[in-house]
Amino acid sequence: MSEQTKPTLKGYFETGDTPTQSEFVDLVDSFGLQSETDANTAKTGITTAQANEITANTAKVSYTDAPAVAANTAKVGITTAQAADIVANNAKVTYDAAAAVSANTDKISFDSTSSTKLGTIEENAEVNTINTSATGEPSGSDLVLNVVSLTQAEYDAGTKVSTTLYAIVG
Repeated sequence: MSEQTKPTLKGYFETGDTPTQSEFVDLVDSFGLQSETDANTAKTGITTAQANEITANTAKVSYTDAPAVAANTAKVGITTAQAADIVANNAKVTYDAAAAVSANTDKISFDSTSSTKLGTIEENAEVNTINTSATGEPSGSDLVLNVVSLTQAEYDAGTKVSTTLYAIVG
């Protein structure tokens, strides 16, 4: 009563044969049970030691850097100092304004007037800008600070704002 080859097992069940109890046992022993296959315990063609290493996930065949990879320390092709910088996340290579960005003080290409305007916009506001100036305009000219489009009925029903330009649509 042991595992048999397929030709041997087929020989037990030829036309007119009456298989014995031991031949049925050989048949059962020769095929892995579905539960063994599902649990990944039917390891055929390998040694018991190999099966145990697979189960323990310790078989790192032809792989010499396994401890370094497990510790995430295999930083190939860089210096020890670079590796330390990566671990500490402080290697800001070719980036000069890191401190200003961290402090949110690097307002590149904004003059002081623009920076002041931007500083007064509330957080999460939708921003549309209009550049207006009363310089050179007739005395009493007002700046336009807002532009809206609306229907005539909406315009008639609303309160007017002197610094808003209204576009009547529809």
